[in-house]
Amino acid sequence: MKKYECTFIVKPEKEEEIDGILDKVNSFIEKKKGKVDDVDKWGLRKLAYTVKGYEDGYYTVMSFGFIPEKINLLNDFMKKNSNIIRYLIVSKEE
Repeated sequence: MKKYECTFIVKPEKEEEIDGILDKVNSFIEKKKGKVDDVDKWGLRKLAYTVKGYEDGYYTVMSFGFIPEKINLLNDFMKKNSNIIRYLIVSKEE
């Protein structure tokens, strides 16, 4: 299992639903035999530039272990989640 970090931005009007959105992401990772190590909620912040019409967003950083062959499934899941306006998944150095 390889270590990854995912930073994602949720629509600002969904701030009160952030725990439910995080639960969905956690559940997806665990269903695919991954393991979430840490979740860091940065909170509502101003974006550097407008993204999909939004100037603010709720930032979250998640560290997790995941099977490298299945990372595309997580990419697809994040793309299809209408509450997430931007995300980035990077592999961490061993």
